Amino acid sequence: MADVKTDSISSTEFGKLFFEFKPRFIALAYRYVRDRETAEDLVSDSFMTFWEMHETLPADINVPAYILTSVKNRCLNHLNAQIRHRRAEQDMHSTLTRRLQADVRSLSACDPDLLFSEEIRAILKQAVRKMPKMTRSVFLLSRIRNMTYSEIAAELGISVSHVNFEIRRALNLMRSELKDYLPAVLITLILSSQW
Repeated sequence: MADVKTDSISSTEFGKLFFEFKPRFIALAYRYVRDRETAEDLVSDSFMTFWEMHETLPADINVPAYILTSVKNRCLNHLNAQIRHRRAEQDMHSTLTRRLQADVRSLSACDPDLLFSEEIRAILKQAVRKMPKMTRSVFLLSRIRNMTYSEIAAELGISVSHVNFEIRRALNLMRSELKDYLPAVLITLILSSQW
């Protein structure tokens, strides 16, 4: 087949050439691209390109060598494209990793007390203003002045159990106001600290 002139090759001769060399060329391409379907596509494309251009090629060209060179070049192009693709993926992965690490550092440094403290304080103050007068007085004496239940009872002239009732009432009102912001455990902690 090597002595076939490219400008006079018939479709029958081309078919014989195709069936004779295709399996060898696929095996060679497969060694490089490691994917059977890709190897077959590269070889078929090389044969098709030859057929489309055969009338414009020099008459004395070695046809199998020409097609094999085309297969080799297509394998190289495919491998280079894979390298570029992998590098792009690695760059993207590195960028994503750096962003995730920055997010982790940011979240680690994030102090929820600082982020929400002003908003929570405003909600707490509003909730205190909504409380009935006795509940508000008991709550403020307990949380602001740090008085014991006995001291509050003595100051307001009520029983310790009434102080206990008013504190529970105040805490329930606070929990209700803050339910969308913090879990109940944190609400209890906030309410038990000075604000």
